[in-house]
Amino acid sequence: MEAGISPKSLSRGSKMTKHLWVLPCALLTIPVLCAGQNVQPKPVSKKSSTSAAKSTNTSAKPAAPSAKIVYAELTITELIAEDANRWSDKMSAHAAVSGFITHVAKENDGDTDIRICENPKIEGMDRTRCIVAKCISMIPCDLPPVGRPITVKGITRYDAKVGTHWWEIHPVEEIEK
Repeated sequence: MEAGISPKSLSRGSKMTKHLWVLPCALLTIPVLCAGQNVQPKPVSKKSSTSAAKSTNTSAKPAAPSAKIVYAELTITELIAEDANRWSDKMSAHAAVSGFITHVAKENDGDTDIRICENPKIEGMDRTRCIVAKCISMIPCDLPPVGRPITVKGITRYDAKVGTHWWEIHPVEEIEK
């Protein structure tokens, strides 16, 4: 044996070499273990062959929401008074706002713009007393005539495009007449 190398130090080195192989082997097994974790389809019951055929032919239904959305009830004045740059306790992502329909317009993008104001006699877009509600084509709206009261429920947004700067409910998720 060489000077300075004892049988004890050789056995310590071989233990170290054994331990160095454990880490790469463990890292290589992780993807294999994860691949076995894929979600497996539920087994089909063997009640009858027609029930199994029906389940494969029916289209998938969207899952029902687990919890009902809570809408913060705000007046137009309360919503307009909020600073769009600061979130306050009164603000909510979902709000119910009531007022009067003063204008309805179909936009090129398929949205229906509804101007809702505190008073049915307000003409034009008065940013201090009106908001805009937008119905999208995926969630169509059944609207009462202009001048009638309405409560819209949906997602609150502040439209800061040049020339607008007003609060919106976009999209409208529900309408109460």
